[in-house]
Amino acid sequence: MLRGSAVTKAFADTILLDKVDLLVGEGNKIGLVGRNGCGKTTLLKLLVGEEEVSAGFIDRANAKLAYIPQEFSFPDRLVGEYLLAHLTDAREFYRVEQFAAKLAFTEFDPKQRLVTLSEGQKMKVKLIEALLAEPSTLLIDEPTNHLDIEGIMWFEDYVRSLTISVLMISHDRSFLNHTVDEIWEIDKLKLFRYVGDYDNYKSEKLKLINRWDTEYKLFVKNKSHLDKLLANARKIKDAKKRGNAVHAAKKRIEREVTNDPKEKYTVTNINTIEFATTVRSGKLMLRCAGLTKVYNGKEVLANVNLELRGNDKIWLFGPNGAGKSTLLKLVIGEETPTQGVAEVGPNLRVGYFSQVQTELCFTETVLESFIRETGCYFGTAYGKLNKFLFSKEAVCKRLWQLSPGERSRYKLAVFAAKTYDLLIMDEPDNHLDIETKEVLEESLREYKGALLLVSHDRYFVERIGIEKLYNLREGVLAYLNA
Repeated sequence: MLRGSAVTKAFADTILLDKVDLLVGEGNKIGLVGRNGCGKTTLLKLLVGEEEVSAGFIDRANAKLAYIPQEFSFPDRLVGEYLLAHLTDAREFYRVEQFAAKLAFTEFDPKQRLVTLSEGQKMKVKLIEALLAEPSTLLIDEPTNHLDIEGIMWFEDYVRSLTISVLMISHDRSFLNHTVDEIWEIDKLKLFRYVGDYDNYKSEKLKLINRWDTEYKLFVKNKSHLDKLLANARKIKDAKKRGNAVHAAKKRIEREVTNDPKEKYTVTNINTIEFATTVRSGKLMLRCAGLTKVYNGKEVLANVNLELRGNDKIWLFGPNGAGKSTLLKLVIGEETPTQGVAEVGPNLRVGYFSQVQTELCFTETVLESFIRETGCYFGTAYGKLNKFLFSKEAVCKRLWQLSPGERSRYKLAVFAAKTYDLLIMDEPDNHLDIETKEVLEESLREYKGALLLVSHDRYFVERIGIEKLYNLREGVLAYLNA
């Protein structure tokens, strides 16, 4: 078992976790949720010993831990060579092959270079590396970010089949519903435990908030009553009676107010993300005809035909490496087709949201980068960033100091600074916390323009109001009835 008692973590004067108690029981499957920046990754690092607690203690004496971080990189080595380094005896390489089989890693090739693997394949290599250590508890930071839908569904089955304990950070609500028996949430510096899946957590959290609100209202009412009681006691003419009454009133205030304060539950959300436009229903927004793309003799896209009109909402999905991002880049003109045509309609304002964040200048502050990317003046830029929950202190951070989720929220703020008739979005939900996803879902659901969306989050897609589904596999685009 893995235990933590009164665990506190502070960076300088900022407290991230305050007197947290936790217990990972044998065979537990736990989903860890909370807002970006609340301390989820920090908690995992504390548990495995990569960070030191500021106060309290963590008992790992009876636990053997393995940790897969959210972002990882590999050296330029062969797959087999890399995994062999995690064995004490080269004759045990059969264990690597056994895990590869259990992980449905059918394309496993020990002689393949790590840097040539797909994101899903890299995730499986990290899993093999972790499982070779024979852990009693596996800690994983956002595993679904690296997987396509088929990979996510496979991983759901695999997590359920494990007999060891698993603690996972995830913002994929469908994945959590299919894998965990507990939800842990970091909120207001504390850790709250809910038994059941994600949907049950949402229901129970709402009940808890309602209970807190009721307790707060009763607290305010009682405080007002006690304040009046004290004021009336001070009006008593008899000195002895007045003294006794004032003393009694102060004691009650100390006991019921000072020593047992109640706070109103408040949370700061992004109110809305505006993608305001109005488009005529029959207007041609996007057309691909006979679109083909070949890289180094390999046909990535083959005779793709696609059309969007008016306020069509299309979900494009398929395995990693199928060519989804390539198709989007061809549409916006970042890539040139080998054959065929990819074009958007005339006089359209097109917004392209890329899943890749390499264009960020990480040495700039959030505010400097936003002004450069949007052309906004200082005051306007600060106001827009503040709507996306970047405080006065946060806008002065360098981009490299932001978490992956905070960087995604920043990119969304940049993207939302303009108005578009056609949205082309490549995994906009990746790394976002659930609260921000919910706001984005509502905004896209209400959006009156056309949308071409790539996403691996089924829960997210279901709530947008997608009308048409297209599956891209081995270069071939197929229409599916929604």
